[in-house]
Amino acid sequence: MLNVNALTVTMQRDSAKRILDDIAFDVKDGQILAILGPSGAGKTTLLRCLALLHTQTSGTITVNGAPIDTLAAGKIGIVFQSFNLFPHLTVLDNMLLAPTCHKKDTAEALKEKAHALLTQFGLAAHAGAHPHNLSGGQKQRVAIARALMMDPPVLLFDEPTSALDPELINEVSEIIKALRQPNRVILVVTHEVRLARHVADHILFLDNGVLRDNVSRDVFFDESGNGLSPRARTFLSNLS
Repeated sequence: MLNVNALTVTMQRDSAKRILDDIAFDVKDGQILAILGPSGAGKTTLLRCLALLHTQTSGTITVNGAPIDTLAAGKIGIVFQSFNLFPHLTVLDNMLLAPTCHKKDTAEALKEKAHALLTQFGLAAHAGAHPHNLSGGQKQRVAIARALMMDPPVLLFDEPTSALDPELINEVSEIIKALRQPNRVILVVTHEVRLARHVADHILFLDNGVLRDNVSRDVFFDESGNGLSPRARTFLSNLS
């Protein structure tokens, strides 16, 4: 289980201004959580704190009771909005870099695992290609496969559909749903309500750094709007 408690992030130059204000939630193993909200709500800052790319001002993040920063290297997988593949490396070398550096397994075993993942994601023919030769959808799948090389119990997605053609949303949704495992939590920051509706068990709605709603998918998308904050109801109505 992932637990976030009293997480607060303030502006460096003005500690009175809060980017995240006392955020608290749990994600159970096997769950997929979508984080929604308007631009500037604090969604990406929250994700960066979970990925240990940003240090919170106060509050705690734990995984199965242990501080998240004590997890072994690579146990927090993140798929970045712009994929962040190394342009000078082939697809295969992008996948092998982290597990090789952290001595995850033997070289042969890692190559075998990488090729198996590439086959799973329909990328076997592109193992020797460089990122600039791939489509956006292919880069997305390489980035996901690369994250899976470390078998992360926490898997984070930052706006996984923003750099893709709209017609690929369903494809990405199916990929994310297929990554669900009993011992893994998945968090997806997204502006795309269709993606959240399709993949998430639970929804967080952030606005101005405040967690306004922490509800099941069914409650969040219920047409009555019962159980939602006024801000979330406005957000959804503006999308319809």
